[in-house]
Amino acid sequence: MAVDPSTFPTYTTGGLIRQNLSDDTNVQKRWTCSGSATLTWGDADNGGKGVTIHNADTDWRGFYIYHNSCDNVPYKYIWINAGETQFVSLPDMFEGRIVRGVDKYMLNGQPQLLATWFEITIDASGVMWTDVSVIRGCDGAVLLWGLDAAKGWSGFTQYILDGAPTGSYDMKNDGQWVLKYTENSDGSINTVVRDWYISQVGANYIFVDDDHYKPVISSQNGRFGTYWPAGRP
Repeated sequence: MAVDPSTFPTYTTGGLIRQNLSDDTNVQKRWTCSGSATLTWGDADNGGKGVTIHNADTDWRGFYIYHNSCDNVPYKYIWINAGETQFVSLPDMFEGRIVRGVDKYMLNGQPQLLATWFEITIDASGVMWTDVSVIRGCDGAVLLWGLDAAKGWSGFTQYILDGAPTGSYDMKNDGQWVLKYTENSDGSINTVVRDWYISQVGANYIFVDDDHYKPVISSQNGRFGTYWPAGRP
């Protein structure tokens, strides 16, 4: 990206509210989990809160948006043709993630957690806080940047799914081998794959665990752009 990372602030957490990995049963939600996902082919961009998604892969790809603690059914989802960009609007005070996937497994009513997470929180002032997290695994790169004056950016574009050490892989429900999660439900760390992420990307650009750097950035106008290279959806 053109903007020097030293010119915009980064945070360990900032205003980002991450989903609890071990127990969400007692979390008080400000939303009702969706009973069915809403398909959009792109929302009208009137300058409101939301994200642009650019599919840099070679075929149509699906992107699924979840509220925190609502893992069974996406809030909404979108399919985007190769090389195209679409805008997806988000509601006030949204907390959740966007991930890659395919309808057969993302819309079957079962959690599909193994993926690269683009995490999002919109706070009460309308500021959007984001990071790229590999806590729950990595099925490909995501690059993101604020669409405000600061133009802060985070994430990565390099392909890191091949060549990782033994013990770094796990299989998605659709049979795709991807990089596994760094953190177990008991809080212990899978150090082999964590260290692979750090060596290939750097912990200042992605969230690998609670002890490394400041990967969170914000956009004051509640808008982000994202770029999704080829992965394993």
